[in-house]
Amino acid sequence: MPPIVLKNATMMTSSGFRRAEMLIDGPYIAKIDTYVSAAGAHEIDCKGNLVLPGLIDAHVHFRQPGMEQKATIYSESRAAALGGVTSYMEMPNTNPPTTTAEALQQKKDIAQRDSLVNYGFYLGASENNLEEIKKIDPHAIAGIKIYMGSTTGNLLLDDDHELMQVFKAAPTIVAVHCEDNGIVNANMRRAREQYGEHIPFDMHPIIRSRDCCVKSSQLAIAVAQATNARLHIMHLSTKEEVALVAQFAPKNAANTTLEEIHQRQISAEVCIPHLYFNDSNYAQLKGYLKCNPAVKYEFDRLALVQGLRKGVITTIGTDHAPHEKALKVLTDYVKVPSGLPSVQFSLPAIFELFKRGEFSLEEGIKAATCNVAARFGVDKRGSLQEGYFADVIVVDPRDRHTVHDDDIVSLCKWSPFVGESFRCRITHSIVSGNLVVSDGAICAEGGHGKALYFNP
Repeated sequence: MPPIVLKNATMMTSSGFRRAEMLIDGPYIAKIDTYVSAAGAHEIDCKGNLVLPGLIDAHVHFRQPGMEQKATIYSESRAAALGGVTSYMEMPNTNPPTTTAEALQQKKDIAQRDSLVNYGFYLGASENNLEEIKKIDPHAIAGIKIYMGSTTGNLLLDDDHELMQVFKAAPTIVAVHCEDNGIVNANMRRAREQYGEHIPFDMHPIIRSRDCCVKSSQLAIAVAQATNARLHIMHLSTKEEVALVAQFAPKNAANTTLEEIHQRQISAEVCIPHLYFNDSNYAQLKGYLKCNPAVKYEFDRLALVQGLRKGVITTIGTDHAPHEKALKVLTDYVKVPSGLPSVQFSLPAIFELFKRGEFSLEEGIKAATCNVAARFGVDKRGSLQEGYFADVIVVDPRDRHTVHDDDIVSLCKWSPFVGESFRCRITHSIVSGNLVVSDGAICAEGGHGKALYFNP
């Protein structure tokens, strides 16, 4: 492929926004300067547009292998490219679950063939794979994922002794889903007693309550402290959890360096649905908004926004988790599976929250790019720097549009964002030096993504 030159750009570099041009040669950013050129280069005029580092989503469920009726690495990586996400880290609750080196390699082989964007995978912790965890190469995985609340397959791990053993053995960062099953089950029994088979969807944040999240997060932190493990609590959803994590954040956390972010013992993520929606949206979206942990209340959402602005929350992900549309439109709350697709609207949602004044664009982009790379030790990605991999997106900040059903690229063909109006569009996505989205449309097939390399 010929070199790519981005002309007339307003570019977000490590030193902030500046007018600059970029030369991409092979998989790397070769030069950033006020003017660049190269013989035979493919030039992209970025006048009026923003050039940003490609987003790194540390929290997706692409469902393959075993649930290809919901999604595949091929389909969802295309949705990612359109959403400004050039790298992802995929969760282990597939079928079979990713609890062995062999299962991990199976996913990597599929991604090498099919993924349009860069890829990494978690090794899941189970009741019987402690030896696999001990011997895994930490450079080859995003982290060890622990489900302390309900999940698919045999990945639930809520025994205190087993948790302690996994935290001790983990050779890299431990990413945890924090919900307490005992509290959830008790709340479900009460909901059934009150509503029978007609539980309303706005009971979801009551059934999967704030107490179930806070208690589980407290336990995860206690185990991390006892074992000296590096902990990243995934998808915070409550005001109390933000306050809990804030106790372990450095002073003036919003201005900490990337190296300090990497070295933090305890950190947390917020996901797009919890930043964007609140309990008032259940009336319209119903099962389309059902995810775990539940989207909760406006004061929780505002606390998450403030936690992000203050640097208490270090990363933004999506928890992209598609299900068949036929299941999500069921009226029986209990039968509707939890999870929603959002990776295609990651950057547009962040940009919309910026336009609403919730946080600065730089704060939002950093939490979805360089902060993720720093926390997980992703090598040479997450920033626009010479010598880094060319994971770059071009964004038109003037293109206001409303999301329609026909826009959905995810295999499930639905989204809670249908009907939402966004004030930007990704015009180009470049993945490891390969142009995969041009003029807002996919222009390449799978196989362009590269495996992420991690420095734990």
